[in-house]
Amino acid sequence: MKKEDFIKFMTNEDEAAVLRLYDRLSIAEKSGKTVHTNEFYTPAIWSKVLVLSPDSNINILCDGFFEEAERRMIIFNVEDYTYQPMKVLCIQNKSKFHELKHKDYLGAVMSLGVKREKFGDLIVNGNKCYCAVCEDIALYIEDNLSTIGHCPCEVIEVNEYDIIPSPGFEEKVIVTTSMRADCLVSSISGLSRSKSVDLIKAGKVLINYNEIKEKDYVIVTSSTVTIRGFGKFKVGEVVGNSGSGRLKVLVKKFI
Repeated sequence: MKKEDFIKFMTNEDEAAVLRLYDRLSIAEKSGKTVHTNEFYTPAIWSKVLVLSPDSNINILCDGFFEEAERRMIIFNVEDYTYQPMKVLCIQNKSKFHELKHKDYLGAVMSLGVKREKFGDLIVNGNKCYCAVCEDIALYIEDNLSTIGHCPCEVIEVNEYDIIPSPGFEEKVIVTTSMRADCLVSSISGLSRSKSVDLIKAGKVLINYNEIKEKDYVIVTSSTVTIRGFGKFKVGEVVGNSGSGRLKVLVKKFI
């Protein structure tokens, strides 16, 4: 694929990141060997790369380690893929008096001077946070992250035998007039239909990690819906109807 076409396909994305990604793709095409990125990409980028896969004659894998990971590395030519270019760290809060939240762990890692693209999703479970990171910064984080705020912490690399929790969910049943994007977003967020349309037009609603701009876009079961400012949700089955005939839909929120 020509560089100009690739950049055009990735319109509105960070050009420096797109060029680094193109270089990896080009090496993979020319060498026929497995090539992986050395950073994690947002859904806006990796979801577009997956679209290219059938046309590029290269098998492409987007991997963020965790189930339904939002930020993912991209691996080209995955037929011979046996090497995992990332590590998983467990950051344990040793304080018995203070609870740390997702934003606390995120801020602590970035305060070390680590760029956001060098690590993926963070999964908080009790007093522990599991984080997928590029392997070249894993040891640096282990050696330098010892406190978060006033809380002492310990960082260890997770091995293949450790049990790593999956992302948690909060389940609820919402009532909606239809499976159209504006209706479903309104029911999930609690906003009015008009404000939900504004979110869609502003590019703040993603379906399966792709921005949509059409308010009448029909969302199907098992879709992942991200509403910026409100969270990420998995749309489940229609479980019934209300007395007025509206749909009752099971929705799981990632926590």
